[in-house]
Parts: sequence; structure tokens; C-alpha cells
Amino acid sequence: ILFTYVGLIILAIIPIFVGSMKSIKQPKVKKTEKEKEKTGEESEESEDEDEDIERFSLDDAKQFPFVGSAALISLFLVYKFFDKKYLNLLITIYFSIIGVGSLTQMFSYLAEFILGKKIKNEFKLRLIQKKEEVLKLSFSKIHIALAILAIVVTVTYSLTKNWIISNILGLAFSITTIPLLKLDSFKTGILLLSALFFYDIFWVFFTPVMVTVAKNFDAPIKMLFPRNIFAWIKAGVLTTKGIEFSMLGLGDIAIPGVYVALCARFDHYHAVQKNGGKPIKKFPMPYFTSCFISYILGLVTTMAVMHIFKHAQPALLYLSPACIISSLICAAVRGELKELFAYNDESEEEKKKREEKEKEEKEKKEKK
Repeated sequence: ILFTYVGLIILAIIPIFVGSMKSIKQPKVKKTEKEKEKTGEESEESEDEDEDIERFSLDDAKQFPFVGSAALISLFLVYKFFDKKYLNLLITIYFSIIGVGSLTQMFSYLAEFILGKKIKNEFKLRLIQKKEEVLKLSFSKIHIALAILAIVVTVTYSLTKNWIISNILGLAFSITTIPLLKLDSFKTGILLLSALFFYDIFWVFFTPVMVTVAKNFDAPIKMLFPRNIFAWIKAGVLTTKGIEFSMLGLGDIAIPGVYVALCARFDHYHAVQKNGGKPIKKFPMPYFTSCFISYILGLVTTMAVMHIFKHAQPALLYLSPACIISSLICAAVRGELKELFAYNDESEEEKKKREEKEKEEKEKKEKK
């Protein structure tokens, strides 16, 4: 069983680490025309212009537990009154479609790591409807090849429902969600984790809803690992018959993950300020390190309690306090509590874009 818990912990910390590092964006440095000609590259701004970052605000944090509860109850009722076979078929199709995009992105991260450099985009695709841009995509030949590989993986999952491929898809969803879903401040992060602390306790300890949905929901929204790794190997690595699995929901990875990523960006913000606003790649990461280690300790505690009491545990009961307390202690020790609560994660470029977008929307409403 120790192998099982270690396996689940590794599957949880990989996307949090990778997602946190990918969420860090260097401040834009405008190149002169001569520099562009010399390097043959576009400005760094154009490389990131296609990324649609979702900012998670204080209002979103307030609504999230209620939206999550409504979705959970809906799934529970659907499983209770409808044929599970057809429902899981629809879910499989849906997650396979969105899985292609997530897998392609994850594979591109892996390719960049192996190549040791960023993949340069060769093509640009823009979809415009009534003079309004609805899709903007930049890609290369490498991305096309990776997308084909992603399609093969998702089709294989749809046909086999293999737990290893399910975990690969789960990794892809987590790794791509953490950099895209950014908390706008520590106030928002603390409120979100605190609200979900009570949300998790209620739905796991006081109702059968969470456990029922988790067990019946046949989709890559949870990490799986055999309870007895040796029995699984003996039975055959491709079989799942008679094999019991331990699971960890992706929500217990992605939700704390976006908070850990916020800590990483706060560390980067400090480093950039000390570097005169210039880009910096190597810098101390006290907030990220303390929060990341605390997450691991919280996960170990969750599994220990689950093993001792033989009952499903609301992971956020342990993970939420671990992440919140670690960041607050780190700030208190460094004398930066006031700065931590005042921190706004929105960059100057994002602020300008948001203000321009709000201005355009206001003008459209006035015309109507």
C-alpha cells in the first residue's frame, strides 16, 4: 500500500510543480527592429498573445462552492435516475475532445524540456465573425505532430479506458489548468481554499454524494493507482479485472495547485522588483517552497488518516490549511504580511488589455 500512496503523491506533485513554473511570465522586453532582424524572432509579447488567462476573482471564489455543489448534486441525480452506460459514453466523448488540446499542450511542454528551447510558432490561425475575433491560434509543425499523437492517446483511452492513459489525461488537465486559471490575489486564494475546506467536509462526511459520483464517474478526473501493485503486475499490466484502486480527485490537485502557483508568481514578483523590473530566470522561491512542501505534508496526512480509519477523507480538510498557513507563516517570518495581502497578480500588460476590453464592451452597450 506504501507504493500506492507514493505513486499518488508523485502524480499529484508533478502537475503542481510544472503548472506553477509555467504560470510564471517574464515581464515584456521590447526589442528594437535591429535586434529582431539579428535574432530572426518576434518580440516575446507575440509568443504569449494567444494565451487566454482566466483570472479568478474574489466574487468567483464566493460563488465557486455553490456552483460546485450544484454540479455535484446534478451529477448524483443523473447517475441515480439515468442509464450509467450512456451517460459515461457522453462523458467519454466530451473528455476525449477536450483532452486532445490539453495533451497537445502538455506534450509541447515536454518537447521544449527535451529540446531545451521554446518551440517557435510558424503558423497563425485567426477566426473572425462579424469583425470580431473569436479564435486566435499560433502553432508549428511540431505542434501538429503532437496533436496527432494526442488524438491517438485519447482514442486509445476511449476504447480501452486504461487507467494509465486516464492518469496521463489527468496529468494533462491539471498541468494546463494551473497556468491558465490564475488567482488574482492572496485574499481570493485564501477565501477559495477556506470555502472549499467546508465544502469538502460537508459532501464527504455528511452525504454519500461526493464518494458516489467519484466512484461512478468514468472519466479522467481522478488519479488512480493499484492498491496492490504486485497483484496488478502478476495479473498483467493491461488488466483491471479484480484490481482495486486508490484514487485522488483532480480537484485536490488543481485547486491547491493554483494557490501554490500564486506563491511562485509572488516569489517571481519580488525577484523582478529587486532586478529593476527586468526579466530574471533564477531567483529564490521561499513562498513556493514552503507551500509546495506543506501541500505534500498535507497529502501525506490525508492518506495516513484514510489508511488508519479506513474511510474516504476530504483531502482539502488537510490541504487547504496546509497551503494557507504555510504562506502566512512565511510572510510573517519575512515581515511581508502587508505586502502579501496587498499583492495583485495582474501584470501591467494584462491590466491594459482588460481596461481596453472593458472600454470596448462599454462602447458596444452604448451603441445598442
